[in-house]
Amino acid sequence: MLLGALPTMAKEKIINIRVDAVLKKRVKELAEDDGRSVSNWILRLIKEQIKLSEQAQAKNKN
Repeated sequence: MLLGALPTMAKEKIINIRVDAVLKKRVKELAEDDGRSVSNWILRLIKEQIKLSEQAQAKNKN
């Protein structure tokens, strides 16, 4: 099932991750440059990666 096919869901789960200070600073800068919060910026990256992975899996099945 492709992520794009999923209905919009309420954001109710939290994932905590640890990153070093340099990475956190860079993520914050990139998110700000993109006009997004850090959380939204990371969520967008996760969704993009899921979509790419699903497309690769579908391609490998054909």
